[in-house]
This record gives sequence, structure tokens and C-alpha cells, in this order.
Amino acid sequence: MSFDAQLAAYLAAHPETEVAEVYLVDLNGIARGKLVPADMLRKVGQGGMKMPVSTLGLDIFGTDVAESGIAIEVGDPDGVLLPLPGTLAPVRWASRPTAQLQCMMSDAGGEQVASYDPRGVLARVVARAQAMNLSPVMALELEFYLIDPELPVPPVNPEAGGRLERSQIYDLAVMRAFEPVMAGIAEAAQALGAPAETVICEFGAGQFEMNLAHVEDPLAAADHMVALKRAIRGVARAHGLDASFMAKPYGEMAGSGMHIHLSLGDGAGRNLFDGGLFDGGLLDGGAGEVNGLLGNALGGLKARMAECMLIFAPHLNSYRRFMPGSYAPMVAAWGYDNRGAALRVPETRGKGARVEHRVAGSDANPYLLAAAVLAAALDGIARRAEPGPPVAVEAGAEDGTPLPLSWPMAEQAFARSDFIAEWLGEDFRHIFAAMKRQERTTLLARVTDAEYGAYLRTV
Repeated sequence: MSFDAQLAAYLAAHPETEVAEVYLVDLNGIARGKLVPADMLRKVGQGGMKMPVSTLGLDIFGTDVAESGIAIEVGDPDGVLLPLPGTLAPVRWASRPTAQLQCMMSDAGGEQVASYDPRGVLARVVARAQAMNLSPVMALELEFYLIDPELPVPPVNPEAGGRLERSQIYDLAVMRAFEPVMAGIAEAAQALGAPAETVICEFGAGQFEMNLAHVEDPLAAADHMVALKRAIRGVARAHGLDASFMAKPYGEMAGSGMHIHLSLGDGAGRNLFDGGLFDGGLLDGGAGEVNGLLGNALGGLKARMAECMLIFAPHLNSYRRFMPGSYAPMVAAWGYDNRGAALRVPETRGKGARVEHRVAGSDANPYLLAAAVLAAALDGIARRAEPGPPVAVEAGAEDGTPLPLSWPMAEQAFARSDFIAEWLGEDFRHIFAAMKRQERTTLLARVTDAEYGAYLRTV
């Protein structure tokens, strides 16, 4: 269906629509766009709505990155916004009748998707999977905190009116207190096309996890996470709260992750990771219950984990999440139903046979996360990478390669990676690394209160 036909159907169903949020997702996962009158949406379908191509590469502070070479250095040209099918939807939390429309960014010529558009990066990896006759199936999970918008620390329970001083993991009483917010989030996410499923309380005070359904399209899976994040924050604010997707907003409480589940199908409904369906006669057999294809995928995911760490942990705060006993893995290792490993294999039989990648924080860009995970698995399959033995406890240094657990180390591994350039794109590698270097320089120029307290008059 053409965009004009989609728009006509939407406005017929929602004639009250007054304005629309037209946006794209930049490399940091931030939605950037325009609020336009509803009658201007036709302009998007005609290729008439533009934004600077450099919008994709703004740093976390909203500043151009000179080293990337895509902003004023080349005249800061416009690109054309390309509407995504299926993303024209109502914004349930808005105070006036509002629609949203997600877009991708063309290059300056308006002819093709910009090489560093994050959704475009994922689309290229998906195309390579299809060329290998593999159909990826993905689902994402998100942990986040609800917080007081006036006083971000500490989180506030909207019913109890105060901070929880104990772990709230799976606490149904806490879930009941937050029920109006969670019900609103689920409804808003569904309206945006995101199949939100289970909601649970996590360890931290005011911390929750929401799961999305498995879908046979990684692009849709990442689209759903973008929609879910928008719904969480929008509904929270409508209820007088706010939401934080920081990886580690509170030093003494649990960090927040974004886990991704991956399996590979054959296009005919068969799960190629199913060890019961395929034996050593068809694939290569494997270690224990893991068949050969899943074993090769695990080998690739382990081998490329360090190079992808800047995608999984893109910010200074991201690295506070990684510590022993935190369920945030520090070593490239895998295990059967082991949440202490970076790669968890929950099931090896049936349609549920899959790998759960547990490294990324909730601050990761879902498109880049999905692209990195899928590319590493495909690379392992292409190279017949060996997974090594599984671990049954929390993985330590003896169980695999330690991950680069500092921002500079992760940036260096990323910037030097031929794998990133080959699978995700050389332009993307250059621009993303330059952005992170600029962000680090900016943050290192700021002296923290903790440093003043420790050193100002004592050293």
C-alpha cells in the first residue's frame, strides 16, 4: 500500500488528528524530528519533508561532530525523510489528537538511505542473512526505571509515595501500585504497533522489565523497541512520572539491560537452531545439545563481542553496569539457561531454541544492537566458528575473553574492527567512533562533585 493510501486510511479512522510527530532515530537512539500540522503529512509521502543529514550523527548533547565530516564541513546538506510503512499511528499520551510517523534518512541526493542511518545499517545485515537463505527471528526485552521528574533520585512509588528500601523482584504488590501506568504503557505501545507482552518488577526500586513478542523480521523487532520506549516515556510523563533508560542510574541499585533473543529459520517455518529437528547428518552436530548451526552462531557471537562492545555499551555511564554478581556479563562466554553468561541458550529443542544476548544496556540503540548481534552470528556461521564449552556458573576470566569494560578500550576495539567495517559499514564505523570520541572529550572536561569532595582540599 502506498503512503498516500495509508495516510488516507489513517485520517479516515482518526479524523480528529491535529498534529503529527515526524521523526527518525539517530545513532544514539534518540528520536529527532518535527511537530507538523496533520495536513502536512502528505508532503512526507511526496518526498517534500527534509532534515539535515547530519541529524543522524549528532552527539548525545545534540552537537555536530566535526570529525565525522557530514555537517558544516560539507555544507550541512539536507536529506529527504522516507516514511516507514506501518508507523503512522496515534500517540495515546498526547494532550491533543496527535499522530506519529517514523522515517529513515536519505543521503543528500535523496536517492537512497544514508549509509549511517541506524535502521539502514540493520537492513543491510538482514539482506545478507537472506542471501544466506536464513530468516532471522528476534525479540527484545527492556529494563527501565520510573522516576520522579522533579527529583530524579531516588525513584518514587506513585502509590506508596516513597522509595522502596528492598528488592522488588517479581513483587506483585508493587506491580499493583504501578498498574495504571503499566496498563497505559501497554495500550500505547500496542497502538504504535509494538507487541508488548510480559511486565515484571526488577531488582531496583521503581525498576521494571517489559518484553516484546518474537517476530520474523529484525527491522520490525527494533521498530517495536523504539515504539515501546516512546510509549514508556510518554505515558510515564502523562502520569506525573518520568522514565530513565540509563544503564546505571543509581550506583547502589541494579543496572538496566536490553536483552535480545535470536533464532534463525529457513523461510518455511522451521527453526534451524532446533537440535531435535537437525542431527549431525544434516548439520555438523555440536557440543552437548547445541546443533552445529547454533554452535557456529555462538562461536561468532563470542568472537566478535569485544569489537561490538561500543554498540552494547555506548556511553560513559554504560560501563558502571558491569560488575561481578550483577547479571551484566564481563566475559565472552555461553551457557545453557545460565543468566551468568553473556550468551544464554534457554532452549535447544523446538520453536523456542534460541540464544539470548545479555550484554547490552537499556541505553543501546536497538537497530545497532540487532545489527551487531545478527552480523556476529552470521559471521560465525560463515566461518564455522567453534563455541567452546558452556559454563554453568557466572562466567569468569578463565571461561572466555574478558570484554573491554571501559569506554576508551571499547572505542579502540570498535574503530579498529574490520568486522564492523565489513558487516555494518565503513562510514558507520568512522562516524560512530568519532561521535563517541567527542562525547568522551566533552565529559572528561567536566569535574564531578565526587572528585571535588575527595580531592579539592585533601591532595
